[in-house]
Amino acid sequence: MIRFLVILVLAGLLFTACSKNHGFPSTPQITLESVNPLELGSGETLQIVLNFKDAEGDIQDSVFVREDVGYNYYDIFYPMPGDIPKQRNLQGQIILTLPYGSGAGGFAVAAPQRPNLPDTAIFYIYIKDLQGHISDTVKTPPVIVQP
Repeated sequence: MIRFLVILVLAGLLFTACSKNHGFPSTPQITLESVNPLELGSGETLQIVLNFKDAEGDIQDSVFVREDVGYNYYDIFYPMPGDIPKQRNLQGQIILTLPYGSGAGGFAVAAPQRPNLPDTAIFYIYIKDLQGHISDTVKTPPVIVQP
């Protein structure tokens, strides 16, 4: 019985050691690297940097961004930026650039809707891969959006 258990444990370790994903998840995984600036004025651009990992390397679908200002929210489906190669065990960074007001293609931080009052916006972000897998959602720290 003990011999069988030892063989089973060794087989499990061998299978785990020979795995080709080496800690890369099949569902895309993202983490928030940075958000700058944390106070945004007219004419400025918000930059959000995400780190990603994916076993199949098929994250070329889209990025979903929700801007929540408390009394309203704005949803953006952003095509995956850049020329991301499709390769196994892919990791890297996604840099989202969102201008203040109305940007090219509508990818922008919404201007405050209350006269002369700033908004506090929190951005919720996830990515979707070509197989339809959706990553966890990351949340930014509050960003002050000046009128």
